[in-house]
Amino acid sequence: MSAETVEEMKPLLREYVEKSSDIVNLQWDEHVTRKLPFDPYAKNPQIAHYFLMVASIAETELIGRSENARALMIDLYAILGNDLFKPNQSSSFEESVQKSDTFNQLPTSKTQIPHVLASVNHFVEEIAKGNLIQLAEKFSKPEEMVREVGKNIARMGGRYIDKSWMYMRWMVRRRPDLGVFSNFRSRDLQIPMTSSLRDVAFCLGLCSEPEADLENFEKAEQERQRFTDFAASRDMFPEDPAIVDYPFYVLGRWIHGEQLSIRLLRSHLAFWQRVYARIHRTPLTFDVISRKESSFEQEIRAELERLQFMFRFEPQILNLSGDGGAPQYTPDFVLPSCRKKGKVVILEPHGPWTPLERRMVTISSRSFPIWVYPSQVQPDELRFASKLRAFRKTWGEMYYLVLIVPSTFKDRVERDYPGISDEICEGSDVPKLLYDLKRSSE
Repeated sequence: MSAETVEEMKPLLREYVEKSSDIVNLQWDEHVTRKLPFDPYAKNPQIAHYFLMVASIAETELIGRSENARALMIDLYAILGNDLFKPNQSSSFEESVQKSDTFNQLPTSKTQIPHVLASVNHFVEEIAKGNLIQLAEKFSKPEEMVREVGKNIARMGGRYIDKSWMYMRWMVRRRPDLGVFSNFRSRDLQIPMTSSLRDVAFCLGLCSEPEADLENFEKAEQERQRFTDFAASRDMFPEDPAIVDYPFYVLGRWIHGEQLSIRLLRSHLAFWQRVYARIHRTPLTFDVISRKESSFEQEIRAELERLQFMFRFEPQILNLSGDGGAPQYTPDFVLPSCRKKGKVVILEPHGPWTPLERRMVTISSRSFPIWVYPSQVQPDELRFASKLRAFRKTWGEMYYLVLIVPSTFKDRVERDYPGISDEICEGSDVPKLLYDLKRSSE
């Protein structure tokens, strides 16, 4: 990749970051469904302590996706109250993690979470003497505190040091970040090379492999510095390179699973520009996913896994254009590496369809029941159809939507709602649909 090509991307990247710079981090966004039990902008030692605990577990191996870190910590606070912050809590953490509604959504390494959280409390008690703000004031630059955190907290140093840099960004930058550590300068922050940011960095040629070599610490340091230098360059953000962190995280999650390249990055950024101009707000956001998959969704998941599809279940929320508010759409199954007619495939099973009506018919003095289309459809059905229509209007250029419905509804959905999807498939035909998609994408 030529340096000229990367330089040509800078205006597009800069515009994207500037228009996304007020996005509030998922971990303390007040618009997320599960609310925090306190004001995250209070700038007190407990806030610094709480979000150090969040950062310590915010990695794929422990919690899967970031939404689970927020949900789990809210659950633990609800169970333990202020005991959450006391030292020597490993056994309480282990019991409380298992009580959490989020527990079953976590990967197998979740058994290490109690140890990690206990090490945070030990650090705050023994090293910070109960006050992380005062501890921060002892250091002249963020990297000094990063080393202290990494040295003393489990999974925050060495191969996991990027979590410490992520925490420092939260604590140092002003709104929409938390701005708790006022003695540090934003220009001295480094950009954490988390997996989502690494996808963006790889597209820009700032790291050599899409997957990090976690055992090569020196190489990881060099890549983080290269990424930070790029963000701090004169025509990017020299006074605040970490401003790119969360916008690039959002961008990285959006492109994850696709064939990474600078061309892919450019096409997504150009599309983002068009959507932003249409809806006048950030196109993508996230929420804490708490609902259980339906039995039909579980069947589709099992079939996707059997055919070894890469897929993501409800990976993000897509904002839509429309009147009367700010409608949103959360796609069920996104198949990032699967395309039809050049578009990324989304599988949307079911929907709130109004059931058929039972009527009695009399012929030659004999009466018997028949099932007919409903005389009046339920409001949820109308809202769902309207949402799909708005989705295709806003995002149809990028996504190919396959609506999956029971056979009893297919004819009526096709008749009453033309154009709400690219394709309608009966539930019984899903195995063939996925087989054909798999074959065409190989």
